[in-house]
Order: sequence, then structure tokens, then C-alpha cells
Amino acid sequence: MVYAGGDTFWSCGYKNVSGTYKGVVSQSTDGGENWIRHELYSSTVYGYIRTVAVAPSDSDRVFAMGYAGGIYTLYKTENGGTSWSEVSASGLSGTPYDMMIHPADPDRIAIASSSGLYSSDNGGLNWSKVTSSFSTSKNLYQSEALGGLVISTTSGIWVWDNWSGTPFHWGENPGVPGINCALDTAEDVLFAGTSGAAVWTSWFGTGTEEANSATVPAPDMSISPNPVTSGSAVLYFNLPLAGQTTVTLFDLSGRALQEVSSEIMTAGVHELQLNTSDLAPGIYFTRIQSEGFSMSARFAVSR
Repeated sequence: MVYAGGDTFWSCGYKNVSGTYKGVVSQSTDGGENWIRHELYSSTVYGYIRTVAVAPSDSDRVFAMGYAGGIYTLYKTENGGTSWSEVSASGLSGTPYDMMIHPADPDRIAIASSSGLYSSDNGGLNWSKVTSSFSTSKNLYQSEALGGLVISTTSGIWVWDNWSGTPFHWGENPGVPGINCALDTAEDVLFAGTSGAAVWTSWFGTGTEEANSATVPAPDMSISPNPVTSGSAVLYFNLPLAGQTTVTLFDLSGRALQEVSSEIMTAGVHELQLNTSDLAPGIYFTRIQSEGFSMSARFAVSR
């Protein structure tokens, strides 16, 4: 099921009509009390819709992809489901599992399939494979905190930063069967569900450790300038309690680059200099870990 804002939801699947399975997407505009079925595969062949996606920048623009008569087909509506048209999805391969539309550009679409991650820049007409670093991808999630598309795969979690470049592997593979879904929260924790019926957590900034339970408010923190255009920046933070405090710099994949400081600090406002002269342009995290709390701040380096 996909939430489209307000009281509108979309779901997908099939309906059985006299032994024939027809692909449908269903729409509710009243919070789920009533549903309208949009029948996309209406022939006598077996069909179902596997995934549906709503454009965050235009809730009337919806894409649906499914299977009918041995062929995977992409459909779209630009008027909230009043009418649908078939899209010739050239270059797309494999079994589609999930689909996501770029948060700002309704013509940019990503599909997770059994052959990997595919993307289109022209509303689904043409597709290209994003990377060969992983094969089967199962679930897509747009993360505001990580600034990109989170991809659940048979080889762990990957992040496609700002939908550009090459996706990178997030943290350490938990060493379990394929990860089927991922979700982050306002608590800066990434949750990953596996095919082994387990849920793993990863604290932003390390990619490997579970967050501590906070018993006191987390420290206020900021980095200036952000983005960093020179060889240094200043980390400002306000500790609610005195105690042993460690500040570590990580890259976006969760690899520790440098320990900025590790000492007993007093409660109150602190400033630390961050040496960014050796950092390549990209996204980084600074993590503060002290007694009873842990918090990360994201910053960019741009030359």
C-alpha cells in the first residue's frame, strides 16, 4: 500500500473473475473506508499488479507495473486514476518488486527488480541499469535523513545518494539472507527486515551499531559552514550532561575516518574544529557519543 497524502491511499494486486485473475490497482480517498478498483489488465490472460508508485510532487501522477500474459507492463495515470495509458518500458529487465518516483522530478523513476536497480529519466519510456554491484533488489525507500534512495538487496543495504552516481554499500552486511525492506525514523535509526524473519537496526553515522536508549535529551549540534568549501569546519554542540564524550567522523557508507575527540567534557556548549582537507567532495557524518545518548549530524564537502 502507498500513501499519497491526505486521506488517499493506493494498493495493488488482482481480482478473480470467473477463474481469471485480472490486474488491478485500488484507490481510496477517504482513509480506506471505500475503494475504487482500476482494472488495468482486462484480457482473459492471468495478470496482477506487483507495485504502484505515486509522484511526491504530483499526487495525480501514478505508475503501476505488473504482469499479464507473460509480459511485464508499465501503466501510468496523470489524472488520479480517471484514465490510464500503457508505457513502453524499453530496457527494463527482470521481475519488478518495488517502484519509487523521485521526490522532486515526476519523470524520474526507479524500479527494484530481480536483475538489479533500474532507472528512467523520461517517465518510464526508457530504462537503464544503475549498477552491477548487486543483483536482486527488493525494496526502495526515499530517505530524507540519508539524502537518497535506500535499496534493500540480497547483499545488504545500499544507498543511491541523491539519485546520482553509483550506489554504495551501507555499513556492514549483517550476514543473513537477503534484506527485503528498510525504513528509517526520526530517531535516526535504520531498520532492515530480512527474509529470515528478523529485524536489524543501524544507527546513522556508523552503519554497524545499534542506537543506545537515550535517558536524557540528545545534544544539540550543528556544523558550519555546511556545505564545507574549505579545509575545515566547526562543530557546535550542547551537551546536556557532563561525561566521557567521543566525537568521530564517518563517511556516508559508515566507515570511521577519524576520531576528532575523546575526553571528559562538561555540560554546556562546545566547539570542535573538523579537519576536512583530506575529504573528497561528498556526504559525511559527525557522531557524538556520550553517556546515555548518541547523535549524528550530516554535512557535505564541496570544493
